[in-house]
Amino acid sequence: MTEVRMPVLFVAHGAPTLVIEKTDYTAFFTTLPEQLPAPKAIVIWSAHWESDVQLAGASERFSTIYDFHGFPPEMYTLKYPAPGNEDIARNIVSRLNDVGIEARLDERHGLDHGAWCPLKLMWPDADVPIVPLSVIPNLPPENQYEIGRLLSSLREEGVLIIASGGIVHNLRKIAWDAVQPVDWAQAFDAWIAERLENWNVDAIFRYRELAPQADNAVPRGGAEHFVPLIYAMGAADEGRRAKRLFQDYQLGSLSLNVWQFD
Repeated sequence: MTEVRMPVLFVAHGAPTLVIEKTDYTAFFTTLPEQLPAPKAIVIWSAHWESDVQLAGASERFSTIYDFHGFPPEMYTLKYPAPGNEDIARNIVSRLNDVGIEARLDERHGLDHGAWCPLKLMWPDADVPIVPLSVIPNLPPENQYEIGRLLSSLREEGVLIIASGGIVHNLRKIAWDAVQPVDWAQAFDAWIAERLENWNVDAIFRYRELAPQADNAVPRGGAEHFVPLIYAMGAADEGRRAKRLFQDYQLGSLSLNVWQFD
């Protein structure tokens, strides 16, 4: 056991080129680990690994998945060969199965860009064991939150829990030449931020009907980038404290934010 309870992070991974860009956001990522206790392992949900049941990656060493097309050639040469931790992966599956939530180990899936791009900025040596977790976008938010809550005690064991997605993420609405963020993206982000800071779980579960510009920010049928936020909140249910560490926008509406939950 560790005497320090690890925080939970929600990170927006933006475009895959995040990992080769030189911006305020990437600079923030490179210094973020200095503000955190050193993790013995990292459990990370990624919006780019969708499934019908909860999957936990259990590879001995993960391959790097290039799940994107048409990007600079440099992107396809980058590697993030992080080790896995089968004990933690099995522990996660066991915890969920014990309460009737279907979960399985997956020994074939590598690290998609929602996982390896931010991790490569934060821990470039790929020397921290990783356990990637899938997201189940069609699961009711109450169940997503519960999965996170069931894993929260890992934080007492030196495990950093990260959820990687995007609070505002609608590729059909991006503006390639935008200099300033669009109003509707800011309005949705502000609404979510207020409910996070007040830990209004019920309102966030009902964001689709309550939040301004919800269909623009989270397109119907495309909630996979939003739901990592719900998993992260569940993992922080005991403390219920939210603090935004970074906020910016990319391409007019892609929200680049990092939240820490304690």
